[in-house]
Parts: sequence; C-alpha cells; structure tokens
Amino acid sequence: MWELMTIPILTGAAALWFGKNTFSEEHRIVQQIFKQYHIYTKDGKDNRYPQLVRECKSTKQIKLIYRIPLALEEKTLRTLQQILSVTLDQEVNVSFKKWLIIEISKHRMPSYVSYQDVPYRKGWMVPLGKNHQGWHFHHVDHTPHTTISGTTRFGKTVMMKVMMTYLIEHHPWDAQFIIIDLKGGLEFDRYKNLQQVKWVASNPKEALSVLEQVQKDMKVRMERFKRQGWSNIVDTPLSQRLFVLIDEAAQLTPEKFMEKEEKKHLAHCQSILSEIARIGGALGVRLVYGTQYPTSNVLNGSIKQNADLKVSFRLGSDYASKVALDAYGAETLPSDVKGRALIKTHEVKEVQVPYLTHEEIWKRIGGYEVAKQTVMPNKTGEDYVHLG
Repeated sequence: MWELMTIPILTGAAALWFGKNTFSEEHRIVQQIFKQYHIYTKDGKDNRYPQLVRECKSTKQIKLIYRIPLALEEKTLRTLQQILSVTLDQEVNVSFKKWLIIEISKHRMPSYVSYQDVPYRKGWMVPLGKNHQGWHFHHVDHTPHTTISGTTRFGKTVMMKVMMTYLIEHHPWDAQFIIIDLKGGLEFDRYKNLQQVKWVASNPKEALSVLEQVQKDMKVRMERFKRQGWSNIVDTPLSQRLFVLIDEAAQLTPEKFMEKEEKKHLAHCQSILSEIARIGGALGVRLVYGTQYPTSNVLNGSIKQNADLKVSFRLGSDYASKVALDAYGAETLPSDVKGRALIKTHEVKEVQVPYLTHEEIWKRIGGYEVAKQTVMPNKTGEDYVHLG
C-alpha cells in the first residue's frame, strides 16, 4: 500500500532514474505485448501505451507498475495475464488498482502437489492449494459455503475428497457429512460406512429426503439458538459442523423437458439448498456445491451470493468462468495440468490443488469405517443423527 501511495511522488524521479539505466528484459517484453495486442488509448493520432513508473525487484518476484489513462476491462487483464505467463514461462499476476500492476514470479507454479506435503493448520481449516506464495488455506467458520466448478477430470471431485479427508483427520469427532453424489454414487458410495458420514444420497429422490431432514434439523437448531440468545455457532460451545457436499449439482436443476412432478421435486431440492446457503452458515451447516456446468440455473443467485469462496478448475468458456467466479480466467487454465484452479474470496489467485489417491485416502481415514444400516431418514428423523 505504501508503494502505491508514493508513486505520484516518485514518478518524476523514477523517470529520471530509468532514463539513466537499462530497462529490464521483462519490461521490454511487456512493451512488445502492449503493441502487438493493441493495449493503448488514442490521443488524437497518437497511441498512448501504458507508461512504466516503477519497477520493484526482490528474490521472489518482479513488480512492474504502469500508469494508464483508462482502466482495462477484466477480460483484457486476464488475457494479458495468460499471454505474459506463456511468453515468459513464469507465473504472472495482472491487476488494476488505479495503476496497472504486473507481478512476475521468479518461481514457477508447481504442476503437481502431493497431499502428503500439506502442513497442519489449527481450527476449521481446509487446504486449497499451493503457488509461489506458499500454501493457501480456507477457514470454513469464517466463510461457510463454497462452490467448486470445473470440467470433468480436472480435479473438482478430488478437491472435495481432499477437503473431507483433511477435516476427518483433524476433526474426527466433530466433522459430520451429508454427501449427495449425483454420479450414481460412484465416487462416494464407500464413504457411507465412515462414522462421520450420516448419509450418501445417489439420486434426486434420496437427495430430497435427506435435504428435508437437514431443513428440519436447522429449524430445531434455530429455536435452540433463540432460547440461548445465540446468533452464530462460532460464539457457542457447540463443536460439531455439518458439511453438505453436492457432487454434480446440475442433476438437481429442473429442465424444460421434464415432467411436472419431477420439476417440482427438483425445485424443492433447490429451495432447501438456497435456504442452507442463506441461514445454514450461522447454524453450523457448511455447503460445498460442485458442478461441471456453471450456468445461472445451476448456480442460482442465493447459492452463488452466499458462497464467498469460489473455486474453479478449467472451464470451456469465458461465460462459464464469469458465472463460476464472477471473473474471467478459468477458461485459460492449462489443459495439460490436472488440479490447476483459480480460487476467489476477495481476489482471484491461481493454485495447484494437492492430489490424493484413492489408496491414500483409505489409509488415512479407513480406520473410521463402521457397520451401518442403510436406511433413509424417516419423517420423524429417528434414523438421522442430529448436529450438536
């Protein structure tokens, strides 16, 4: 922040300094890209390109700060970032905060990160990934709900399993899970035997039954909170958290071709999920909502607005990226690197998500498998294990 505030004062001195010294190779390349891709504004007949006002070097990165007459569109920033990353073969971050700021890392983004290397973090934390800045974690008590988007085979389901494994390893008695696996149960069926998992639903009918029970449980808990004068679980002695994982949420989206009853059924599912997104966070319910198809129908307004952590692996279009992240960029992620993702809370960061094999998952959490009866929660909730 101090550096940016001092730029107006240093601009004249910086110009004089740069006049006596050789520009960096990185700046020279950036200038060429400005010209090649027409990043300038018109001043009569002249083209006004961004003007370098400061260059900061450290052992970790080079930061180039440019003055530019007009702000650049977000899509232009993301395109510029992609071009520079490929051209320089380094990790690059481009942002506009009054000044055009280009940060070039001297360390390459890892193309593979092992779960074994994930460090321990205290509290309700889950690992998101690693980049040149180090490990990035997410605190689920601070930001309860998450959306995860991405084309198939790029890491969306693996990330859910990484989150789940880390939570079970670090909170074996307090983490509870409802899993709605709408890939027919292929990904998570075995997880139903874990003591932390209350139910694995594998079709929309089962999903509705278990979501209705979560809804009832939230109402009971809300009344308890009112009696106790509580407004948020983080300020209570309650230690348990319920994670509702949805793998392929598009299967819960009503479509025009469906029968009336099926549409009604799925709309009810969406209504409950929206309610979880709106009020579940304060009550200790955390939604992890995954989809291959981030459209405005699949990521409805209530879920999207209340999920402050947005994650996206590679997507097929800039439109899908904009829906998933409220930002462009997921469409430009490398197609040959599995596990590469963009994470967004208040700003977008690129990370490599840790990889965890099926065998390692069960070495780590298989000891929590127990024999269970596979019965659906009944209308009275007697077969459903409540929170807290």
